[in-house]
Amino acid sequence: MSLAAPIALALGGLAVPIILLYMLRLRRREQLISSILFWQELARDRSANAPWQKLRRNIFLILQLLILAALVLALAQPSILSADPVDGHVFILLDASASMAANDGEGGKSRFQSAVEQVNQMAGQINGNDRVTLISVADSPVVLAAGTNDQQRLATVLAGAAPELTRADWPAAIALVNGLRQGADTSRIVILSDGGLPTNLPPLAGDVRFVPVGIASDNLGISVLGSRNQAEQSEVLVGVRNYGPNAQTALLSIFLDNQLHDSRRVELGAGEEKSLSWLIPPGVASVEAGVSPADSGLDYLPADDRAWTLLNNGEGASIKLVTDGNQFLERIFAILPNFTVTRVAAEEYAVAEDDARYDLTVYDGVPIPQNLPDGNVLIFDPQPPPTADEGNTALIVGEVFTNTLMTRMADDSRLTDVAWRDVNVAQARRVEGAGLIPLIDAEGGALLLAGEIDERRVAVFPFDLTASDLPLRVAFPVIMANITEWLSAGASITVAGQAEPGTVVALPQYPRADSIRVYLPGGETWTRSNLGEGGPIFFDQTDQTGQYAIEYIDDSGTLIQSGQFVINFFNPSESDISPSKVIRLGASEVLSEDEEIRGMRELWAIVLGVGLLLIALEWWLAYHRGLNRLLSKAR
Repeated sequence: MSLAAPIALALGGLAVPIILLYMLRLRRREQLISSILFWQELARDRSANAPWQKLRRNIFLILQLLILAALVLALAQPSILSADPVDGHVFILLDASASMAANDGEGGKSRFQSAVEQVNQMAGQINGNDRVTLISVADSPVVLAAGTNDQQRLATVLAGAAPELTRADWPAAIALVNGLRQGADTSRIVILSDGGLPTNLPPLAGDVRFVPVGIASDNLGISVLGSRNQAEQSEVLVGVRNYGPNAQTALLSIFLDNQLHDSRRVELGAGEEKSLSWLIPPGVASVEAGVSPADSGLDYLPADDRAWTLLNNGEGASIKLVTDGNQFLERIFAILPNFTVTRVAAEEYAVAEDDARYDLTVYDGVPIPQNLPDGNVLIFDPQPPPTADEGNTALIVGEVFTNTLMTRMADDSRLTDVAWRDVNVAQARRVEGAGLIPLIDAEGGALLLAGEIDERRVAVFPFDLTASDLPLRVAFPVIMANITEWLSAGASITVAGQAEPGTVVALPQYPRADSIRVYLPGGETWTRSNLGEGGPIFFDQTDQTGQYAIEYIDDSGTLIQSGQFVINFFNPSESDISPSKVIRLGASEVLSEDEEIRGMRELWAIVLGVGLLLIALEWWLAYHRGLNRLLSKAR
């Protein structure tokens, strides 16, 4: 038998004052006598009024002590093991982290499937007054069913549950359970997991049971995959690790653009990690690494057996720089990553004669042509057109102003970390354009404008860089990185290969795109239409690992831009699938007795009922004693 509130036993000390009251009580009894000669013997105060009397057998004292014992024991909430797994309100915490996908069960059954079967077994023995709250614990805890005794509902939610390729947030799950238990009468908690819980978890009050799942520890996995660009080719580094307790031989394979390139055997000791590298020829867009056991080895977790990375081979957003010579712009584009720059002299540039399409066209100190090129545009020191008929009607270049002291800087993401107050500009030109918004204002006019013109993004610095100290300030590389990132949105659509499953990916907008399609690794398609204007598109369907392809479509259904990103599973704590038989909650360890979930039958109601019966018996005896006295006097 166990007690849920053993501290209540301290109330048993109330038996002491009950006994003392019986010892101090004056005991006089009525006695009929035939002569007063016997009165002196009965009335001796020395004997009758002594403060301490010998404790004699008294049925009422015994009953009152029994009543006190019953009430105190009921408050301590005694319980015994029961064959029924569900009794009262049970909170079930079901581990849904990545390691629960390990298929070390009988017939290749996953740990999560084994845990689900145990929960279904519990649900099949629910009585009318029992309740179950089922919580799935993954990246964030989710209540699948709250306080229900509907077995069909529990079976339905369990059928739709699955482990996620993330770690479990146990602190949040425990906080959730503690919150749900507020005001509950009696409850207990059952944790179904393969272990690996953090050691600094807060405590859980009450009856906590840990049911372990999983039997094996053997697992091979890709621990890292990265690349770096060299002069004419790329180098790929692959890390492979043996997470199990036994030495294994792994077969590591490399695929270039989905074609097998090379395979190598790797000898790995218990817990050992090794790194291998390959030189990748030019023109390869993606690299996939895969590992599998050789020589009848074992690998129970498939989630970490593959990884992907994207290569750009030095290519990036294409930029045409139209200038008569500006070393500051040439150097900044050489420093900023993923840009391929083509420099063209101003007198040689003509939109009509240039059939190549560039992601970004930069004008420096030249008149703006009548027809803006495809792609986005960045303008420095725009000049008035030679004649009024040759100018661009969307951009009006006005007079020069010299009062360039900054008066306002907009609260805009394109100005993040930009310190402009120390920047000095000799002179600038007033520029106006429908769709352009001033980001930095001076006394005489705007020093930076940005917006959209004819469905393309345009940014304008209306002054000569060489007539300012901006290139000498820290603000220059910062603001150029911010502006070019905004202008090149859609030109180079990649997300870091280290992005984990469940990550929300911010996809950039493309000026003329009306809709976007994302092709998931499993073959599904995610579509969003009517993109509108403004910030990035947030994509949250990243539960699968692999390559994701992106397509931007205009309102006529024409593909105007494409890209891709990858999601990889690199999580050493989840790849280490060694099961545990103990977890720690607060300062206490919760050991697992076996994998059979047994319930606790609470006995407090029975004990309380016994106490009430004893109270009734005491009243009945006291009533009949008093009645007998009254009858005796009446005679």
